[in-house]
Amino acid sequence: MKAPATTPWRGFRAAALALILLAAACSGSDEGPATTASETAGTAEMQHDQEMSDMAGGSHHDHGGSIEVAEGVPVPTIEIEVTEDPVEGWNLRVLTTDFRIAPENVSTAHVDGEGHMHLYIDGEKVSRLYGEWHHIGPLAPGEHEVRVELSANDHSAMAVDGDIIDATAVIVAPGMGDHAMVHDHEASTDDPHDHDHDHGPAGEPTRYDADLADADQTITVDVGGGAPVGGVRRIEVDLGSVVALMVTSDIAEEVHVHGYDILRSVSEGHPARFAFTAEIPGVFEVEFEGSGRLLLQLEIS
Repeated sequence: MKAPATTPWRGFRAAALALILLAAACSGSDEGPATTASETAGTAEMQHDQEMSDMAGGSHHDHGGSIEVAEGVPVPTIEIEVTEDPVEGWNLRVLTTDFRIAPENVSTAHVDGEGHMHLYIDGEKVSRLYGEWHHIGPLAPGEHEVRVELSANDHSAMAVDGDIIDATAVIVAPGMGDHAMVHDHEASTDDPHDHDHDHGPAGEPTRYDADLADADQTITVDVGGGAPVGGVRRIEVDLGSVVALMVTSDIAEEVHVHGYDILRSVSEGHPARFAFTAEIPGVFEVEFEGSGRLLLQLEIS
């Protein structure tokens, strides 16, 4: 039977241990407690492991550090906008310049001018951001600090002269009795614009329905592999206008226009075509009801 191969380090450890044992046996010093062979061998192995780690991985990055924008490279900028979601939580929009969002390169070496973003709420990191839009869920009543910082591929915070490149906003989450909608009307149990009730089945008429022929604006969304082709867009719609939605999909789903509680079926070869009157101001999500996949945001004003 073939004996198992011995790695060079294992051979070295065996030889080192033999020498250590010999040295310990020959030592007659009584100038303090003697170092045991096992302690000395353990120290040697720890040093070797550290050296091997250093050679394999190079310098290790602590996610709490920062990295300076290189001289001669355009300095990125960041701005954020936080608005109440008409249904629940908050919609965060991040605007940057001279910065390429590169989720495909996350956790790799730093490259000037690219990376991703980190979202902090009340000083606690809650998420990485890979795009312009992000939804923040419900928050406890009171003030909350929302901060987004630019991060390099290796998760270092990007900085200029030691100052982190970030943007901050303070939002006030409403209490139980407060109105949390973006628009101004008061909610009540018989309010036709109440956004908290359950929607009906797909295809059920709503008070906002309009004829496709009367559309002032037509928005088309093509879905492939369960996601909108070209990414999620935010489109401005004039308040009071008639907007038509045309959604094609390679999977069977239901298109849900939040706030207006419109639900329409879609499947491959059978697009969803419908129109409605944009009577309620605010930012509204259009998503797949089954998967929760965000397809579109409508900014009605």
